[in-house]
Amino acid sequence: MLVIITSGEKDKTKARIGLNLALHSNVETKVILFGESEKLAASGDKDIDILLESLRNKNILPIACQNIADSANIREKLLELKIDLKPISSVITDFLGKGYIPVTF
Repeated sequence: MLVIITSGEKDKTKARIGLNLALHSNVETKVILFGESEKLAASGDKDIDILLESLRNKNILPIACQNIADSANIREKLLELKIDLKPISSVITDFLGKGYIPVTF
């Protein structure tokens, strides 16, 4: 499963649901943070921090868009959170090519 989270502060509940789904999934799962969700991850929100830490503990390391991280000036914070930064369009294409099924939040 490929969990793609685009929801940010205004839709934090959706972002939390997506992170929880990834955390409790029984299939191989990848997580992508894109756009507003990257800003939410970098914001220091305690609920999101706990979910991201739980994902790391389960060896699920989210990937975020490096261009958005750079333009929003949050690259260092995301790297501190062990979020990998990559050109996201090629990452999504790669996962889809490998048979991952996308679920968006």
